[in-house]
Amino acid sequence: MSHGFSPRPLSFIAGLGFEEMPAAEVSEQLLGCGYDEIEWTMAHIDELLQPASALACQQDLVCGGDEALQLTLTSIERAHEAQIGIVNVLTGPNLWERGATAGANEDRWAIALGALEQICARGDELGVKIGLEPCWGTLACDADSARRALDAVPVSVTFDPSHFVMTGNDIAALVREWGERIVHVHLKDAFGSPGIEGEDFQFCMLGEGKVGWPEFFAALDAVGYSGALSIEFEAYSYYKQVLGSDPSAAAVLAAEQARALVGGGP
Repeated sequence: MSHGFSPRPLSFIAGLGFEEMPAAEVSEQLLGCGYDEIEWTMAHIDELLQPASALACQQDLVCGGDEALQLTLTSIERAHEAQIGIVNVLTGPNLWERGATAGANEDRWAIALGALEQICARGDELGVKIGLEPCWGTLACDADSARRALDAVPVSVTFDPSHFVMTGNDIAALVREWGERIVHVHLKDAFGSPGIEGEDFQFCMLGEGKVGWPEFFAALDAVGYSGALSIEFEAYSYYKQVLGSDPSAAAVLAAEQARALVGGGP
């Protein structure tokens, strides 16, 4: 039964085992699974193909130094060359990566915001929108910290509702608050609270976590969001133990779940 939500392109982030394949093979498999577009990662920075919803360049702008900044600036140029209109970024620190250290202070905020200013300026020069994803473990991780970044720099938003599950923020209210600044959407579900992944919180299959999907999609409709819904598959235990680490199987299952959530399932 249809919920009456607006139809939008369905995309898949080409992580998992897709990162080890040539881009042409990834494109063939994901489009064959019924996806409209692909969200590329930095694994395919040198072979970006259409149709594409975005390029995920999620560098650690806090701990990664100038290397992370320069790589992000390069990703904007590559996205422009490939006619990809959105690059997704984080503030950092990326606590799931080796070498990242926890903590938020004014020095770290100055580093992140200074980098974001340069990134947004380059995006503006090339006509590429920069979508900041408020994400667990980073400086911009909940509603208040995301607002600090959004108030300081002219960055847009990549909205992933799973991160706001952990912080207890009103997801639909944030969609309505940020409205036209939302340029990209990730579909991912979760339960738990901020802390250690697998102990304090878990990313899970779509529809099995705490995201209120009907309210989320209704809010996207209310603000006129017409961009892609890009699935970020991070239910890693299920991927390894049930799906045998088969990225195409994950993509097929996730597409079925996503279409069911928006009322277009079988």
